[in-house]
Amino acid sequence: MTQAAEPSDLLARVAAGDEAAFTALAAPQQRSIFRHCYRMLGSGADAEDAVQDTLERAWRRIGTYDGSGAFAAWLHRIATNVCLDMLRARKARGDPAGYGPPARPGAPLAPPEPELAWVEPVSDNELTGPVSPQDEVILREEISLAFVAALQRLAPRQRAALLLHDVLGFSHAEVGETLAISTSAVNSLLSRARERVGTAAVRAWRLADIDAFVELIAEDIRFSMPPLAAWFEGRVAAATFIETAVFAAARPHGVQLRPGSCNGQPAFADYQPDEHGRLAVSGLQILQLGEVHGQILIAALVSYRDPALAVRCGLPEILG
Repeated sequence: MTQAAEPSDLLARVAAGDEAAFTALAAPQQRSIFRHCYRMLGSGADAEDAVQDTLERAWRRIGTYDGSGAFAAWLHRIATNVCLDMLRARKARGDPAGYGPPARPGAPLAPPEPELAWVEPVSDNELTGPVSPQDEVILREEISLAFVAALQRLAPRQRAALLLHDVLGFSHAEVGETLAISTSAVNSLLSRARERVGTAAVRAWRLADIDAFVELIAEDIRFSMPPLAAWFEGRVAAATFIETAVFAAARPHGVQLRPGSCNGQPAFADYQPDEHGRLAVSGLQILQLGEVHGQILIAALVSYRDPALAVRCGLPEILG
């Protein structure tokens, strides 16, 4: 992992046990560590826990850092192993489209299954910070919900190897050192991980206008609604469900929305009156856009019904 050299005076103070110097060195790396942990774990809350565990573990082991490698790489190694420890104790997260076959239009939807956990979105600010224009597209791909969800289908060590090598730029030897495996084992993990991951409308919704919405979605759209496991594939199935379950109930007033962005993707929160008559956030829609015959269409729509996720993504809890 390429990283500029740390100031020698800070390194000397860290080696002497100066906690303030450690904080000064670690602080600029926290967003990158959070991003890495989020990709590993698929949850913002879990990633926050992992960042704190990483910093605590790093401070306890500061005597093992000899300054011969980048401090950021040393922290990311620790973060990787923190995440692997967490993944051993927690159920894997996924996305409905990777769980089972698509639902049939009109079929009753099963209630959420408590034993299933889903990938959750986080705010752009938690993930990116300042990004140069040439890096923006690559970074957006590496933090998209689709990429994070695809990562969760990998075995934890495959996931770690792919992120360390292909995203963070660790060498094969550095990946092997982090995971305590041989270089040939790293090659095997990367090969299997890459094979599995692959290369990697708001107005219509607001007005509950199904005809306008249909014009915005791709023929092969995937529509999912965590925490429900049911999902729909294809324009007809998705539009039929949205018209029946969402738009019909919203007419004639439509849906109150606020646009935003999560995981580098366009998103919007929807709002409903609460018991006090205020417009309170009720859900979050995240769009994955794609180009079809020169037209930008919605290729996937993930509809979260947990208001806390919209708030986490920086959208207001109450509309004024």
